[in-house]
Amino acid sequence: MKRRLLALALSTCCLAVSACGEKRIQVPIPIPPERMDCTELSGADARPTIPPEYVIDWSKVTTVQQAHAEHDAFVTRLRERERPVALYVVRLEGRVFACADDAAWLRDYTSRLPKSLDVPLAR
Repeated sequence: MKRRLLALALSTCCLAVSACGEKRIQVPIPIPPERMDCTELSGADARPTIPPEYVIDWSKVTTVQQAHAEHDAFVTRLRERERPVALYVVRLEGRVFACADDAAWLRDYTSRLPKSLDVPLAR
């Protein structure tokens, strides 16, 4: 009986001492800026300007050589119009991949944080 009372008194004392300890606030490490590059394309990265379309004036074409020359000019202009669009798509795809990669990293990062934080995440 005396041992039980002594054990109860000792555990109560330990519990009281541990409750009086310093409270710690868990603050997550800030998210690195290189992981937050989901930005809207603007300026030089915005939609490109596309040259006007080449229109063949068939009323002026009278020979096969003129038709070949007009067709070549049309195809050349078509390729000139496709180039900035293709480069824009590649640039945009790179941004979307980087943003999706950052989103996956951020999801994994926040899933490892404790569920009850005293301080909200700063963005």
